[in-house]
Amino acid sequence: MSTGWTIADADGDIAALVYPVEDRPDLILCAFAGLLMDAGLRVCGLVQLRDPHREGSPGRVMVLDRWQVVDVGRPDGARGDCRLDAQWLDQMGAQAEASIRRGVDIVIVNRFVPLEAHGRGFRNAIRAASQTATPLVIAVPTFAFEGWTRFSSGMTVRLDCSLDSLLGWWNRIAKPEPPIVATGPRAGELTK
Repeated sequence: MSTGWTIADADGDIAALVYPVEDRPDLILCAFAGLLMDAGLRVCGLVQLRDPHREGSPGRVMVLDRWQVVDVGRPDGARGDCRLDAQWLDQMGAQAEASIRRGVDIVIVNRFVPLEAHGRGFRNAIRAASQTATPLVIAVPTFAFEGWTRFSSGMTVRLDCSLDSLLGWWNRIAKPEPPIVATGPRAGELTK
């Protein structure tokens, strides 16, 4: 799988939050985004919310720019591994790319899935983040990490699936004063 470009990430500003299937990276990413937004930072991207109690329901997504949950399941009869509407993900990826080019503090990407590997979804947003040195974190399932490594040419940081790991990475690369810590109005909002 060739991407046609290489991530230039010598400073570690692109991170993969690697998780086993039983983990909930969505809760960690939303808590992280909430902490950053509470600190006044501009966050863009989205997080797919996986709720084991809503089996069979359309895909729910937190659109971080608006801090709004929307249902964006695939249209009836659509095929593929992703539960979300691919056309909608393409549009969200284009919006994230435009936000990056205008200037945001961080991008949070839902998941690394075949869409990105095949040039769709958030692929161009990932590229724009790399080109502009905009920090980006992407959730990558353990089984897809090898594919992510090929996609990114190995030029990213690997993080454990924990809020502490994510905050440690952010505080190293962004050097915020004071550092961001795991407290705030939105930090536990989705983890309850």
